[in-house]
Amino acid sequence: MNVKKLHKDELLILEFVPSSNELPEEGQRIKLDRTTMELRLQEGQSSSMIHNDHIALIALLSVQPFVRERLYIDWDVSEQFASAVKSVMHYKTEFKSCQGQPYVVREGRPCLAFSGGIDSTAALLMLPENTVCVWLDRPTLGKKTMYNKSAAQHTMSFTKKKGYDVHEILCDVEHVRSPVGFPVDLSSGIAAIAVSSLCNGNSIAYGMVMESAYRTGHSKYRNYPISKHFRTWSQCFEAAGIPLFLPVAGVSEVGTSAIVLASEFDGNARSCIRGEWPNSCENCWKCFRKKLVDFRILSKSMNEEELIQWMRVREVKYKLNSWPVAHENVLAWSLKNPLLKGRIRDSLLNRLEGSTRSLEALTKWYPPSLDLVPGPLKKDFLQRVNQILSPMNEEEIRLTESLDLKDWLESNEGITARENFNQMMTDILI
Repeated sequence: MNVKKLHKDELLILEFVPSSNELPEEGQRIKLDRTTMELRLQEGQSSSMIHNDHIALIALLSVQPFVRERLYIDWDVSEQFASAVKSVMHYKTEFKSCQGQPYVVREGRPCLAFSGGIDSTAALLMLPENTVCVWLDRPTLGKKTMYNKSAAQHTMSFTKKKGYDVHEILCDVEHVRSPVGFPVDLSSGIAAIAVSSLCNGNSIAYGMVMESAYRTGHSKYRNYPISKHFRTWSQCFEAAGIPLFLPVAGVSEVGTSAIVLASEFDGNARSCIRGEWPNSCENCWKCFRKKLVDFRILSKSMNEEELIQWMRVREVKYKLNSWPVAHENVLAWSLKNPLLKGRIRDSLLNRLEGSTRSLEALTKWYPPSLDLVPGPLKKDFLQRVNQILSPMNEEEIRLTESLDLKDWLESNEGITARENFNQMMTDILI
């Protein structure tokens, strides 16, 4: 695949020219759907000011899943960036030239890929006050989706009023692939990467939580700093002069919710991307999970009939049919709310592995995640996180790192609990 770039005032256009073996195939689940990607900076900003290494990183994040054997980037990049990319990518990478000047910043400030959701807002509250908030404004092209940007727009407006430097950047990267979605998870930071060149950015921050980074909400713990995903992308970001900064990678969804509820962003940020602000859709998995978390933190209850209504939501039914349930540690912690009672709550909690152990570590932060904070920013980060959350103790760290649900999933106890839950679902859905 070849990649070319074009600058038109505030508009950056990337053109992708796939080789014959990179063209979409019949039955391919995720495929290349468009051969151009556009990113529009704010009025008065020039896309020609985006550093070439940063544009090359944007290109990688746009077409990574679709490159087979070779990627040619048709502009100059620095030697350090080219070397890093060549050392980590599974395909051959070539550049017009490797004689470009590297991106260098002396002081700088973090640029946050800011969605306006709870996890992203918690990340912002862990970062310095001079952090640049960059919202990737996702255009609707062609088929209409359930995505509603009104909540994000409200949060951006509130964030500006609080004095933050907020950039709203239109980018259609989600439409490069079919079905619509980010080519890779870190593609959500493309707008922040672009803005970092213009705002003296010294890192790119994401609101990636512990359940995603270390997989603590899944079947087995992952040592994320040594994972292929982190080793691949962290080297590319580092070589571009904007290292990855994951301030809430050691914080559970429980912790991020607690951070936001205790802040001035309470009532001005939410994770649901379907409902028209100020109302959430109340009809999705995220609404269900986040509401249960908030209710335990706020010592609120949910009656049996409300839980039954949630069990009837199609997306909730689908998610609860998984084995294990995604983010089931968070769900189990929420269901241990002493104000929640009844058959529905008991059956659902018993069906989760988290019913068998203490989950209070979810209210704390995981100290080894300091490895995911760039060196010069560690001191400031430690001061901030320790003001907000307590660190896990050695035993809690050990138990976190030994997480493996295999025995539970294969145990008679676990299988019986799942069967009982399925029978309950059959009864209430009749």
